[in-house]
Amino acid sequence: MPSDVALLARSPLYIRVCGRDYVLPWRPVTDWVVAVDRLGSLAARLATPEDRERMSEDILTTPGAVEQVQQESKRILAEATGLKWFEAARLLAASLDTETMGRLMLAGLDPERMSVGQWCAATYALYLKGHNQEERTKIQFMLMLPPAGEEDAWDDGPTPDDAMAAVAALNGK
Repeated sequence: MPSDVALLARSPLYIRVCGRDYVLPWRPVTDWVVAVDRLGSLAARLATPEDRERMSEDILTTPGAVEQVQQESKRILAEATGLKWFEAARLLAASLDTETMGRLMLAGLDPERMSVGQWCAATYALYLKGHNQEERTKIQFMLMLPPAGEEDAWDDGPTPDDAMAAVAALNGK
């Protein structure tokens, strides 16, 4: 799950696109949720209006700029949450489910005051609540499964075979 520091951080994030450094100010989870629907442009969408304009110019004129923004978007999502980018993206998407959002609101959470890391942690806890260990392991496995084309993300942790062996062991096989 997320690192404790990522959950509490209110620091700006730093990105580099086309040789330019940008500072992204801290933003509440509400800004991240509306921007994560287009993950590839998340970094640009969280930038200040002036920086967005400069980035747009670079994207139009510099080969490879789009890929740089996409990579920086994934990196800052991971940095801000302490999770792999695709885990955080899944948790943010899950938090938009009407029932999930309702439960988070009924718990007294204020998305205007929470970091994206805190929101992901709360969503994660909500999804695990009330499940036995086997069900929790399945949920965790589904969360950590990299999307198609991103299989190299397994290099940072257990391999798919390790995870499947763990699930099989829980099922007594």
